[in-house]
Amino acid sequence: MRIVILTYESLFSNLMTERLLKEYPGQVVGIVRSDCLIYGKSLPAGLWYLLKRTGLRFVGRKALELFQSRATAIAFRLIGRDPKVHSLRDMRKLYGVPVVGAVDVNSPDTLAQIRAWNPDIVFSIYLNQLIKPELIHLPSRGTLNIHPALLPRHRGLFPYFWVITEGDTETGITLHWVDEKFDTGDILLQERIPVTPEDTILSLSYKSAVVGADMLVRAVRLIEQGNPPRIPQDSSQASYHSWPRPEDQRRFRKAGGKYGTIFELWKYM
Repeated sequence: MRIVILTYESLFSNLMTERLLKEYPGQVVGIVRSDCLIYGKSLPAGLWYLLKRTGLRFVGRKALELFQSRATAIAFRLIGRDPKVHSLRDMRKLYGVPVVGAVDVNSPDTLAQIRAWNPDIVFSIYLNQLIKPELIHLPSRGTLNIHPALLPRHRGLFPYFWVITEGDTETGITLHWVDEKFDTGDILLQERIPVTPEDTILSLSYKSAVVGADMLVRAVRLIEQGNPPRIPQDSSQASYHSWPRPEDQRRFRKAGGKYGTIFELWKYM
């Protein structure tokens, strides 16, 4: 089984990516890393869009999270500590898997590279780009996306934020077949995760990534066995979210929401 991964690099997407590399050595034949912050926008345009949409507080918090993650990784290198989760750059060396960047995963050059890898499965792991039909149908056994929510609830962006803001007592993670819209395809696997009053966005991110890593491993086995599940989503139960606006962030704080601390991030790294 030849596997290609499409991903936007983060600690928690890397956790799932590395689990596949460990479980299926030699079968992950390529990784495409998204090199855009907002699909279809340059980095300055993407930052300006986020600033207008979400406000300085949210953009500052996300920038601080990115800085903390990078700074912690550098600190680990300096003290000689091997991280629990490696960067894609390190995975390329450790596992001998090619990693290519793409501003647009649907571009002719990227499609040609993926076609050369001749995948049976393409996994989208927290990819921040729309996958178009030519890429969807390129692998012989299908394209799947992993989404950290109980679809069809909380389709779209940043589901942990909305789970906490809306006071949900459970969340989950869903692995679904990709169709031409975001998060609407038939479900292959889904697992529930309880939400406690102590949970933060970071803790829910970590719990979801651990469950998601197991789910990806199970999915490969199901597809190898043949006739994997395709469970339609109930669109009448769907909700969809985009980036949170300042008023949404006030609701998040009113609900007792917390992003998590650098000490929590250090623990997961």
